Amino acid sequence: MSKPIRDLAKRIVPKPLLISGWQAFCRFRARKARAAFQQAGTMPEYLGQDVLARLQQYYTPVKWDYHYDEESLRRRGHQRAKQMLDLVREEQADLQHFLDLGAWDGMSCAALQHLGKRTAGIDIRAEGFEEAAARSGVTFLQMDAAELGFAENSFDFAFSFNSFEHFPDPEAVLREAIRVVRPGGYIYLDFGPLYWSEKGAHQFRAINVPYNQCLFSKETLEAYADAEGLELMGFFWMNQWSIEQYRALWKKYEAQVERILYYETYNADHVDLIVRYPTCFKSKSDNFDDFLVAYIEVLFQVS
Repeated sequence: MSKPIRDLAKRIVPKPLLISGWQAFCRFRARKARAAFQQAGTMPEYLGQDVLARLQQYYTPVKWDYHYDEESLRRRGHQRAKQMLDLVREEQADLQHFLDLGAWDGMSCAALQHLGKRTAGIDIRAEGFEEAAARSGVTFLQMDAAELGFAENSFDFAFSFNSFEHFPDPEAVLREAIRVVRPGGYIYLDFGPLYWSEKGAHQFRAINVPYNQCLFSKETLEAYADAEGLELMGFFWMNQWSIEQYRALWKKYEAQVERILYYETYNADHVDLIVRYPTCFKSKSDNFDDFLVAYIEVLFQVS
């Protein structure tokens, strides 16, 4: 499905219907890959550098449309603030103190600040924080999301965009978020791509091959990148959690948080690679969904 058609569908189809319909479409599209996966052994676990070189030439570079110029940062911050507040429209007046987990540039915080909310953003690194966010009044702290330096019930709403797949210990981060958000408050997470999905290694700026983390060892990828003068993203930035691990995490804390909204977004764009090299996938997981589910969006209410 082309991007213009997807964008049109997002505008006119209710989101729950769109998500469930897209999931059904992806499962149908992946039926041959699922059959190959179910019948596969686990060897070979990885392919060689010669295959990587061949596939790198076959696949075109991913078009990178995630920009960091001032206007893009401002627009993305406002879009994210609106996305969150629209989910709690009837309670907006009661939600005044927000916390961004993995804030990086802090522009989502800045957008909330402009709307009259008090915001704090934390990140393990400080160099990404934008001066424009600081000027808006955002409180920014360099801090580990798994060890928050805030008292219990300090916030009405904690949120995180595209960080949960990077946190080394997602359970510790969720536990801390539950601790610092007051009862009746909210935790919103929107993140991906998950590690075992087609872009989950986050190496798409250098390696064109989808599912490269499934097909090739870290050593093979690094050797190829060195030989070709390519810069890989550090593998330590991905926690390598599977969709099953996240599902188990939500279930573990269901007595402490209620799921108000939950979406898993599937992607079956390159499942032909599973058909061609099924053992490389079966050796990583017995759960086929690990390779299809790319993004998670969830809104919790703290009990």
